[in-house]
Amino acid sequence: MILPLHTLALGAALAFTSLPLAQALSASDIPADLPVSQLISSATAALAQGNGQDALTYFDVAITRDPQNYLTIFRRGAAYLQLGKHSQASHDFDRVLSIKPTFEGALVQRAKIKSRNADWAGAKSDYETAGKKDGDEIRELLEAQNAATLAKKAEKDGHWADCTAQADIAVLVAAAAMDLRHTRAHCRFEKGDIVEALSDLMHIAQVSSGSSEHLQISATSFYALNEPVNGMGQVKKCLHSDPDSKPCRKLLKAEKAVDKQIKKMKEAMEKSRYVNAVNMLVPTTDDEGLLKTVKDATQRYRDEGLIHKNAPDRLYNDLVELTCEAYTQMNNLKKAQPYCDEALTHNPNCLPALIGKATRQIDADEFEPAIQTLNQAKEHHQNSQKVQELLQKAHTLLKRSKQKDYYKVLGVTRDSDEREIKKAYRKLTIQHHPDKAAQKGISPEEAQKKMAEINEAYEVLSDPELKARFDRGDDPNDQSQQGSPFQGQPFGFPGGGGHQQFFHQRGGGGGNFQFKQGGFQFPGGGFPF
Repeated sequence: MILPLHTLALGAALAFTSLPLAQALSASDIPADLPVSQLISSATAALAQGNGQDALTYFDVAITRDPQNYLTIFRRGAAYLQLGKHSQASHDFDRVLSIKPTFEGALVQRAKIKSRNADWAGAKSDYETAGKKDGDEIRELLEAQNAATLAKKAEKDGHWADCTAQADIAVLVAAAAMDLRHTRAHCRFEKGDIVEALSDLMHIAQVSSGSSEHLQISATSFYALNEPVNGMGQVKKCLHSDPDSKPCRKLLKAEKAVDKQIKKMKEAMEKSRYVNAVNMLVPTTDDEGLLKTVKDATQRYRDEGLIHKNAPDRLYNDLVELTCEAYTQMNNLKKAQPYCDEALTHNPNCLPALIGKATRQIDADEFEPAIQTLNQAKEHHQNSQKVQELLQKAHTLLKRSKQKDYYKVLGVTRDSDEREIKKAYRKLTIQHHPDKAAQKGISPEEAQKKMAEINEAYEVLSDPELKARFDRGDDPNDQSQQGSPFQGQPFGFPGGGGHQQFFHQRGGGGGNFQFKQGGFQFPGGGFPF
């Protein structure tokens, strides 16, 4: 069976458009007798399949065979546009218009390219030649041109919000105007829109041959925004375009060293090796620590203009929070406090800082402020078990503080051990001995009342079970809760050692002390002092 020539040509064209991407099509691969119409069809098909380079090859061959076919040249220009190659596209449209000066499609597309580069006069001329004098294109062009002028004026006057607003309007039309991008980046930095400003710098860096934008993006991303991957990636792009750039190489080396230390420190935190983590964060005899390294580097890059004055200190601040967390986990609240306080200045909802603050408030018997602090933490960290535990503890202690505080009576802290409680008890009983009380002008009734309080407190705190109940907010002596467990039960100094035994028998009222002939006697007999 003999196939027509055009069928064979079409089959060849389709075969070439289906070549794998790894096998780039070249002009020599295309049959010399393939008609121009089939070349254009193949180019269109390749473009639709996302194979832009093959499409351009087909167009190149077609134009070589018919160099005066302005429609083919226009189609190649459109393909260049689709592939983001605006300079080549503009060259093709220039060529089309040299053949057919009134071709509307080429005029409009070239006007858009000129608009994109803020060539306001050139774009306006092309639109008018294309018959678009009263069209939307001209209106948008003039609006963008006016906005660009206003943006420049606002920048000069220091009106940053107005500058960015006008620059936004202009950039919608003139996206490739680097001068306009510089203006908007400057105003965004001054306004505090750091991420948006970096976006403009990235556009500039793509077409700039220098390293300043790469360095600025890298330092700001790494140190100010705590985005190490983006930071190091940007400076690597600088070295890709200029392998001999000393500033880029120096910055990358510094960032890699810091990133390595941070990873080691975070690994220690994850494994609960908080001492190791702290030793990497704060100054030691062997190393200045990550906090100082990062703080000094950030300030140095600010001074050099690589980090804007309005950019945050996110990397340093995050390290401060981690230092606060590490010391708090170590239960070293004294060393944690300055870091936790600093953390709260830049992040009022920092969890470890709020936990440390609440813990200190509880230790200072500031239970209501502690509850407020913990409620704030709970609002922003609902799944924190530690917050729930401390909140329950604070409520319990607040409730107990409004009743009796046996710890306060004996002058001991809640974490005092059995020996410390016993020592405090003995000291108080000597201080409030009836004879000494009389010498101080204290009445027997007042002395009796004080001794009753001391004995009552010791009854509870010397018994582990009763102490645990009291720590949970359950006062064993509060009859309104469960009744007194000490009805008729005596107690006194544990052990001997020459100390007289004090017995306190609880009845419906207070104690049952009796003073006789200058001595201190108990029901059923006692020992005179």
